[in-house]
Amino acid sequence: MDPLHSTMTALFIWINAHLGSIGANYQMPNYLPEIKFESQKKLSQKACGKPCAIVGWYPTKNQINGKEVLYLIEGVDPVNNLCIRTILLHELVHFWQDYNNAFEDTNDSEKVRFTYKEQQATLLEHIYRGNEYEKYRKKHDKYYKPRCCKSISFGRCVNDPGWIDQFINKSKNKKS
Repeated sequence: MDPLHSTMTALFIWINAHLGSIGANYQMPNYLPEIKFESQKKLSQKACGKPCAIVGWYPTKNQINGKEVLYLIEGVDPVNNLCIRTILLHELVHFWQDYNNAFEDTNDSEKVRFTYKEQQATLLEHIYRGNEYEKYRKKHDKYYKPRCCKSISFGRCVNDPGWIDQFINKSKNKKS
């Protein structure tokens, strides 16, 4: 099993174990979505229709059951980078919601349903990140304080498209 598949499987198990914290009772999908890596420019056009600071996206429309696709930008490492892994988890929650037809049996507007879905995904993302921070602190006897997680968790990167390029360049430089 490749590392990305293993990471996604572990995230599925984690999501399943924490659904109660968001008041959800979803059935675990019996397959993983396909992950496609695309350039940030191409993905921002797909997701936003214009340049935007997107890192990951699970389009909830026009997916084919059993062949769902989740997108991440090229150059990110969801296996080894906690910040990117939390984005992957967030998008996987949307896959779970889609798989379970969450919020589709409602009279609420599309905008309200979107807000409910984002709320669930964001709550699980924050719980996961907090749990991982605590594990890191116990293992290393110091706090995990990368700028990117702080920026992501407070939405700062969303308003700064240049943040993505800076993040990818820093990640590449660390590997060199």
